[in-house]
Amino acid sequence: MVVPPLPPPSPDFPSPQRPLFRPRSEFEEMTILYDIWNGGIDEEDIRFLCVTYDRLLQQDNGMDWLNDTLWVYHPSTSFSTPKKKKREDGIREHVTGCARSEGYYKIDKKDKLKYLNNSRAFAEEPPADTQGMSIPAQPHASTRAGSERRSEQRRLLSSFTGSCDSDLLKFNQLKFRKKKLKFCKSHIHDWGLFAMEPIAADEMVIEYVGQNIRQVIADMREKRYEDEGIGSSYMFRVDHDTIIDATKCGNFARFINHSCNPNCYAKVITVESQKKIVIYSKQHISVNEEITYDYKFPIEDVKIPCLCGSENCRGTLN
Repeated sequence: MVVPPLPPPSPDFPSPQRPLFRPRSEFEEMTILYDIWNGGIDEEDIRFLCVTYDRLLQQDNGMDWLNDTLWVYHPSTSFSTPKKKKREDGIREHVTGCARSEGYYKIDKKDKLKYLNNSRAFAEEPPADTQGMSIPAQPHASTRAGSERRSEQRRLLSSFTGSCDSDLLKFNQLKFRKKKLKFCKSHIHDWGLFAMEPIAADEMVIEYVGQNIRQVIADMREKRYEDEGIGSSYMFRVDHDTIIDATKCGNFARFINHSCNPNCYAKVITVESQKKIVIYSKQHISVNEEITYDYKFPIEDVKIPCLCGSENCRGTLN
């Protein structure tokens, strides 16, 4: 590529020691402009832009619009991105000190294998006793440790039961570890609730959730539900003034059917000065066994037939 000769000295550059540059082409000018947009400008560019601006203000070339402008300093936008280093163990060294500040990056397969191999070797390293003898690694050690922790929690829970409120402890335990339940077709009536895991006796199974309403509202809703064709009633009385309505706002507990020989029972407990209805297991419940309790409806003249089919069935719910 042949570079054209430099232009002769001009009056603007009287000193022969000042460097002379050939005029840039239009393509080179556009390239520099795009480099500014893509790469930003550094402190040197900002300084020369300010000098050029001052010179344009001093020249009388009919550019009156420059007099209406004001130079405002702008911080540098061109930063050299340092090369990200790698440690010998394969883990990336973060220059900024925080992995999240450096954005997303892909880890090479070689580095990932090196990291995994180091982690696996550290995990499989057998512990040593005080006499320097190594103990062979035992499989399923984490499983045994987890079962020991759970047994320890059960022991602590049983020790707390004597001095603390047992219902409150069980309710908190139920919130953090819910029983596995499902609803499907029942041989008693329509839908029913079934256990998907073994449930021991005297354990909280599920809370009866719904809207807390007063007796007057319950009577109005019951009449409205009859007009809408909703035959099943999902109202559960808490006390003389409060009723839980789970007809349109409830959980799986509303699918529990009645039985004259139930495997569960309902109990009202107080949690943070609020009464709640919780279903307890009366006996051991096996997997896929339907969960039932006694509705204990008041005796009325119009009888509701019972379809539980148990040996000591009373024949009616009320």
